[in-house]
Order: sequence, then structure tokens, then C-alpha cells
Amino acid sequence: MSVSSTETSLQPLVRLLGYARYVFAGLLVVTVVLLVWQRYGMEKVVELTGDHFPLWVEDDRSGGGASVASLERKGQDLIVHCHISSKSPWPYCKLSFNFLKEEMGMDMSRFDFLTIEGRYAGPGSSKFGLVLADIEEGLTRLDQWQTYKINQIDALDLPPDGKVFVIPIKWFGVAQWWKDMTKPTLAHSAVNVDNVARAELMINGGGKEGEHVFTLHALRLHGKMISRDTLLMWIVAAWVSCAVGWLAILTLSLRTQLADSRAAVALLRTVNKALELEARDLAGQAHIDPLTGVLNRQGLRAALMSTSSLLTDPMAVVFIDIDHFKSINDTHGHDVGDDVLRKFANVISSGIRSSDRLVRWGGEEFLIVCPMTNVYQGRILAENLRHALHQQAWPAGLRVTASFGVAQHHERDEVGVVIKHADEALYRAKQDGRDRVCAHIPADMIANAKAA
Repeated sequence: MSVSSTETSLQPLVRLLGYARYVFAGLLVVTVVLLVWQRYGMEKVVELTGDHFPLWVEDDRSGGGASVASLERKGQDLIVHCHISSKSPWPYCKLSFNFLKEEMGMDMSRFDFLTIEGRYAGPGSSKFGLVLADIEEGLTRLDQWQTYKINQIDALDLPPDGKVFVIPIKWFGVAQWWKDMTKPTLAHSAVNVDNVARAELMINGGGKEGEHVFTLHALRLHGKMISRDTLLMWIVAAWVSCAVGWLAILTLSLRTQLADSRAAVALLRTVNKALELEARDLAGQAHIDPLTGVLNRQGLRAALMSTSSLLTDPMAVVFIDIDHFKSINDTHGHDVGDDVLRKFANVISSGIRSSDRLVRWGGEEFLIVCPMTNVYQGRILAENLRHALHQQAWPAGLRVTASFGVAQHHERDEVGVVIKHADEALYRAKQDGRDRVCAHIPADMIANAKAA
């Protein structure tokens, strides 16, 4: 039967439940910060002017008109000179930006608005138009400009004094002549700017003849690095994941408590049965051995009852016997023998962990209970202790050695079984010549070790 405790089994769950409030508080703070940042910041800006994209000017001469357009660069400014002629019924000049790269345009659907900074000088008005020519799948042929979906805004007025003009993407509409020509389905009739091949700034100065000058300081796209809908989806997913995780941990915790409460009585009975020590031998004994200052059997019993983690697997037991101790007493007397026992207990105590328990089992026999230790680790500990004994100066110039037996507790066994196995391993160490370590390793552990 496996020996465990309510405290040990619940400890990770209790810690996780304790961390839950910090996780939810942190998630609340992150949620607020992200929403505020998305609302007032998190801006992504793409500069269309400058040297970022190829650009050129066109005029109505390609359609039989006589207007003449030319482009002048002055620093970062783009200056379009447009001499309007009334020869064409719809005279114009236009500044075009090319976004086409490897037959793919720019996805502007992630942006919310454009801003334009510029000024106009000439005999007409400052009205201008904007066109976003999109590649529409199944309708657009790259070598035929008429097939590009024309999303446009007409008759925009530049604000006075060169102020920034904000143009929301939702202002654009699909040109009626394009719909009449291509006869798109309803799905293709709406504004779409997810694959824009070029942008065009149209200038006609109200159709008045003469020299019109349009100075473009900047044309920019503005949007959010993460859209509000996407951010909300992520936040909701994070909250749902945390809530589900917390409920799962809480459910597991309650189930574990229920199982442990049922096993509590059986656990205490198992400990009592595993430590069968005759009441006659324990009567009147204190917990500490008066000669060596380490635990005696009664002290081990009390420690196991009060510190349930000592019995948590893996747990190793090291049985120790001082070699030829009887001859020390016979040759040098019991006083020297007592000094050796005290020194021996001190050396062993210095070589073990604070979580281990050293017990004087009787006479020159000692027992170490090592929690969270397997048989291989117990054997290394025993070897270290054996070598430590060699380094000591002993009373009366003696050379004191010891034999060690190591065994590991298994969930199907009682504690008494692991002590018996350690005692058997100690017997083999003494039979093999003493001053050595022997370990009880079951065949299945050896097979698992070789397989690993």
C-alpha cells in the first residue's frame, strides 16, 4: 500500500489555487492596459510619399485631351504642376503611387484612414479626388487598367493653412462605371482594399484652364497594429482559458481532498503497523538516545507520525553496523566504546541532509531514513559516509569502519519490509568482508534501469 499524506498530495494544488488570484489580477491589468493602448495608441503608420514607392504623373492627353502634368521634387514635397486645358470634357492631372510587387498589391484593409497634408495654388478650387485601384480576384487582369476595381472619393477640399486632412477608408465607394463594365456579383460589388495595386490623386482645379499647382507634403495610411476585434478575441480566449484552468484545478483539488479524507484513517493504521515496536521495549524511553544524541526508536516513531513527508516515495533506508565493535569494547573498555559511538553518530549526522533522520537502532547499529531518495542515491550517500569514516581521527588511535545496507521503499510494501531489506543488504556487506556498501535492488528496477 502506498504511504502518502493529505498535506503532501494537496500542496501543489493549494499553491496553484493561491496563484490563481495573482493570475486573474494580472490578467485584469493586462486587459485594461491593452484596451487603453489599442484605443489611444498601438498605431501603425505607412508613409506613401517620399522614396517608399514608385510614383509618376499622368494627364488627359492619353484620352485626347491637352492638359499637361509634370512632377517636381523639393525635399520631401511632391509638387504637381498641372496645366489644365478644356479640350477634354473631363480634364485632369493625376499623381499615381504603385504598390504592385510580384503581382501582389498592398493590404489596406487593416488601416482605418488616410491623412493628407498639402496645399493648392491656381485659378480654380482645391478640390481633388482619391482612387484606390484594387486587384479583384477573377475580374482583374494586370495588363488592363479598366479591370482594376476602382474605389474612389470625388470632390475633396484641402483644408486651409495646410492642416492635416483625415480621410476614413469607409468614405470610399466603388465607381459606377466599373460596375457597369464588369457587372460584378454582389460579393464583388462592395468596397475592397485588401490588394491595392495603386493609389491615384486626381487634380482638375474645378475644370478651369490655367496653371494649377498641387504641393503634397505627406500622404499616410493609419491603422492599428492589432485590430479591436482581434484583440477582444485574444482577451476573451485568455479569460476563458484561465477560468477553465482554475475550475479544473479546483475540481481536482476537491476530488483529492475527498480521496485523502477517506484514506486518513487507513494511513495512520498503516504507519502504526509498519512501525511495530513492542510496547515493553518502548516503555519509559525518551525520543533521544542519551549516549549519542540521535533519535532512538521511539523518536523515529514520533518523527514518522508527525512528519508524514518522511514516508513519501521514493524513500530509502540505510542500515549501518560498526565493524568489530565488540572487540573495541573488549580491548579498550566500554568508555572508549562509548566515545567511538558518540564520534560515529556525530560523523554520520554531519554527512546527511537536514531532512534525513538518524536513529540509533540498538548497540552499534544505526538507521538513516532518507525521504525523496531512491536506492541508487541512497547507495551514493552510504559510500560518502563510508569514506568520511576513513578521514576521522578516532579515540585510542583506532581505525573505525562500518558496513552499510541500503533499500528503497516501494508502494506495495510496508515500512517494515524496507527495513528488513536494508538489514539483509547489511548482512551481505558484512559477509563480503565489511567496510563496504550493499544495496537491495529488485530485478524489475534493474531491468527498468537497463531499458532507460
